[in-house]
Amino acid sequence: MEMYELVVLLLPLAALSGWIAARAHYSKKFLSIQTGPLAQAYRHGLNYLLDEKTDKALAAVEKILEHDQEPLETHIALGNLFRRRGEVEKAIEIHERLMLLTDLSPKHRAKASFELGKDYMGAGLFDRAEHFFTSLRLDPEHGTKALQQLLLIFESERDWKKAIQCVDELASKAKPAHGETRAQFLCELAEEAMNEHRLRDARDLLSHALATDPYCVRASIAKGKLEFGNTEYRQAIDSFKYVETQNPLYLPVVIPHLKNCWERQGSEHEAVEYLDHLYQDFGIVAAAVEVAERILKTKGTSAAIDYLLPVLEERPEPLTVSCALELLVEDRTLVSDRIQKLSTILSTLIAGTTHFHCVECGFSGHELHWCCPSCRYWGSIIPT
Repeated sequence: MEMYELVVLLLPLAALSGWIAARAHYSKKFLSIQTGPLAQAYRHGLNYLLDEKTDKALAAVEKILEHDQEPLETHIALGNLFRRRGEVEKAIEIHERLMLLTDLSPKHRAKASFELGKDYMGAGLFDRAEHFFTSLRLDPEHGTKALQQLLLIFESERDWKKAIQCVDELASKAKPAHGETRAQFLCELAEEAMNEHRLRDARDLLSHALATDPYCVRASIAKGKLEFGNTEYRQAIDSFKYVETQNPLYLPVVIPHLKNCWERQGSEHEAVEYLDHLYQDFGIVAAAVEVAERILKTKGTSAAIDYLLPVLEERPEPLTVSCALELLVEDRTLVSDRIQKLSTILSTLIAGTTHFHCVECGFSGHELHWCCPSCRYWGSIIPT
């Protein structure tokens, strides 16, 4: 890509060099004084490109710029190339030099400001980058791109209030590049409030998140956790169950939370009924396994296996097989050492299974992240 960009930079200059040569017989003396170094730089630059000597080609382009009377576009392109190569200081120097020009048009100054903001972001100088992008928020050409860059800055700094303002501004212009939503950032603020024991603020923020996005699974789960911690078990159960209407893919995530609530309330009948519903209607094997384990405690091994056998026939997944073997192991008179060993192997296999993956980039792991650690996309990680 770098070589291609250098070609784009040098070809127009090479064309100018040819034009200069064509006029040589009219003003040979003038051209030898004014354009000799320029024409030589064109030739050297093109030769370096052909030899794939990128660093020397860049140096040649810089020499050309010393003689170029209209350097704006070429300077910007060169600065961008340095930034992509990781030479951010050189990019900043080139773009700052442009900003010092007094005769820049408003359009060109806005373009230089945007590129300088990206340079500062590349250098990790977020406060300086924020200054330039903020000045461009209303610019007709760069406003949307500047808001998207500001959003990245506010996310990196975990300034969720500013991030919300940014998302609101972007709403009428463009879709956020990484799935950012007001509801996700309200959930971030709610988590901060919970960590600081500001539970009323957290509750209000989560209610606001759900009002903003009724399908925000994260808000329902966080609300259920908050209610559980406040011993409001009935409300917590309702919050966790609400995930079913938002996105059933996340139901396996709430099953452990529901189990805790049912244990506190002693709602065994409700637990078995709802978990069986999750298996029958959504095919969630973990729910069927939980039902079998509850039947084991109340009716014994035989009844639990009778419930699990149809599940095994329909969905012979490692989790189901492992549960069936563990039930058999409960009765030592009915199981051999080999089956017991197989149960251990399957349990180890399940422990190493990935539980979540990102639908945007394919990242996988054992923990649910609301913002993908790999591609930084929000709300893209789902249970497998």
